Amino acid sequence: MVQIFDNPPLPKQSSAHPLDPLSASEIRNAVGAVRAFLAANTYKAEKPVEKPLFNSISLKEPPKYAVLRWSGLFSAKELAAVGESSTDEPVRRQADVHLICPVTSQSFEAVVDLPSNLTHKSSEEAKVSVWTPLHELIQPSLQTEELIWAEEVCKKDPKVREACEAIGIKQEDIAVDGWCIGLDERFPGKRLQQCFIFARLRPNDNLYAHPCDFIPVLDSHTGEVLTIDYPPKNPAPGEAHPVSSAEAYEKLPPRERFAPPLSPQNYLPEQIALDEPNFKVRDTLKPLHVVQPEGVSYSLDGRVLSWQNWKVHVGFEFREGLVLSNITYDDGAKGTRPIFYRMSVAEMVVPYAKTIFPHHRKQAFDTGEYGVGALANSLALGCDCLGSITYLDADFCTRNGGVQTIKSAICIHEEDAGILHKHTDFRDNRAHVARNRKLVISSICTVANYEYGFYFNFSLDGSVELEVKATGIVNAYPLAPGEIRDPTHEVEVAPRIAAQHHQHLFSLRIDPMIDGIKNQVVQVDSVPDDEDVGSDSNFYGNGFKTVKTLFKTSKESVSNYDAPKARSWAIENPNKKHFSTGGNIGYKIVSKDMPPLLGKPGSLVWNRAPFARQNMFVTTYSDDEKFPSDIHINQNPGGKDFGSQSWINRDDDIVNKDIVCWPCFGVTHISRPEDWPIMPVEILRVHLKPSGFFDRNPGLDVPSSVDAKSRYANEAFTNGKHVNGNGNATNGTCK
Repeated sequence: MVQIFDNPPLPKQSSAHPLDPLSASEIRNAVGAVRAFLAANTYKAEKPVEKPLFNSISLKEPPKYAVLRWSGLFSAKELAAVGESSTDEPVRRQADVHLICPVTSQSFEAVVDLPSNLTHKSSEEAKVSVWTPLHELIQPSLQTEELIWAEEVCKKDPKVREACEAIGIKQEDIAVDGWCIGLDERFPGKRLQQCFIFARLRPNDNLYAHPCDFIPVLDSHTGEVLTIDYPPKNPAPGEAHPVSSAEAYEKLPPRERFAPPLSPQNYLPEQIALDEPNFKVRDTLKPLHVVQPEGVSYSLDGRVLSWQNWKVHVGFEFREGLVLSNITYDDGAKGTRPIFYRMSVAEMVVPYAKTIFPHHRKQAFDTGEYGVGALANSLALGCDCLGSITYLDADFCTRNGGVQTIKSAICIHEEDAGILHKHTDFRDNRAHVARNRKLVISSICTVANYEYGFYFNFSLDGSVELEVKATGIVNAYPLAPGEIRDPTHEVEVAPRIAAQHHQHLFSLRIDPMIDGIKNQVVQVDSVPDDEDVGSDSNFYGNGFKTVKTLFKTSKESVSNYDAPKARSWAIENPNKKHFSTGGNIGYKIVSKDMPPLLGKPGSLVWNRAPFARQNMFVTTYSDDEKFPSDIHINQNPGGKDFGSQSWINRDDDIVNKDIVCWPCFGVTHISRPEDWPIMPVEILRVHLKPSGFFDRNPGLDVPSSVDAKSRYANEAFTNGKHVNGNGNATNGTCK
């Protein structure tokens, strides 16, 4: 039951941005308001909240149209056309609070009205305005402290000690990765973690090289180890396949235990040197510096970033990490043109292929089950980003209501991006070349063994690109001595270390406003002409064309990438025409990294990750539809019509409407030995390219310049001129 309480009136707003993340003081105010609310005992619950633990506190974003009204990007008439009523009511500052009570196994949502940094009133007090007890089967995301606590529990539990001693390792030497469990029907109503156990043989040794053969299941409310699972071994040739269901697993007799692989498999150079005396770090790489002697080309006003005609608000939330909003472009005489209202990675899933129980539980929703923002790294100057850097911190709540600050969680910097455009007139050998540059807004998170880098790149050609860089250490499970690996579901990347096949699938939520709030999506395919070779209209058979399909409803928009057709999707404004082509102005979505979800329809991951059932779908905008696997995906079984599938099922009209695009991209990862013991970066990309948005190349005013620091690799400098290794002099200018 949702309880709504009266909101106090708010005075006139000031110039602070309504999409700024909650500050440390706002988080404290929200905590204080919830505690005061609980102390007043005005809420309705089956049991009193004896021990409130704060799972997350984040900005409850104001309604989109209220923010657009505040921004002044659109007129009252334009906003009225999409349903926004004209009002002078100020934009509220609110906190979205998720908390749990481990004593009573209850979970709650709350909305707290905050003293607003959008107002000049300092006496306003934070107040709970909405209080929602959650169903007993709904579990908020696992909090970072819970994941750390799992190791503490396992290092003290007597059942875990017995399991360790049976394979010859000391309980105090184990390391534990707590994971969400997906779904385990044996323990309904309990808040669970599955615990992957590794042995650490010495300080700073690569623990992931020593995976153990047992997986405790932990009650994350009480700390009780409910059971310890011992996954069956792979079948020998001719043997029946081991069980893949919980019911069948429970009937199995105990299997033979085996020790973890003990061979050192290190990635830290000093650790490798301990085991390989002849190992040394290569010394043939010369320094390469990124220098900006006149400073950076961007400016930051609060959290509004301006760079080369671009303007973007940089947000950061515990769940999504980077959230970019109010993205506009200053197009000279045409003024400030809106392009995207909001972009973020709304969800992701990492499903594993192993079918033997309980490996099916490995399907990590790293965004919804943990929060990639809460797991962000503190980035190091000169390591994660090079050059002249601006860092932004991130503030999150702790379970006891304190504030954790992740220093330097966001990196902002510029990078040379190669050639922007070039042409050489062969008649007189006159060359014109302009170099591209990109503004990079990035963050890196660590989710147990894996790292993900999220990079939003803005370019001088008017394009935006999201790069996801996957690295870290592949999840490893041990093979018993003499056990034959499962050739269909895993790769033995090192002796007795199996890396199971898996996918990384990301849901990019794009809320466009391409020169206006009302947009639509057209699928664009490149195909051969229909007419046969030798026909009058295609005699030589060389003809090919684009086929454009306007998505009229959400169900029609369900589509997949088609590489032979070079498929892309154009987000268009049908109310604005390009002066030359006569077509609608727009931006197109281009990605070659769009594998299909390989879990079968009706599978657990298919039920829980509806966003991954297709590479693209389009919905009408709603303030309440941000997370395609629902707000609480932890231990949620999903279903055929779960999450974003229910939005698609409405089959809304999406022609010339306020819409949201949901491309799903990623990679199917069949591990290689070269991915071990640490994985080289795998880069996944989604491009948003202007397609008839600008009158012409928007980078024509980028000057052709010469880098005075560039030189021949073996040059000398004589009489004011560079002399290359062949003795030829050049003044170093571009023609």
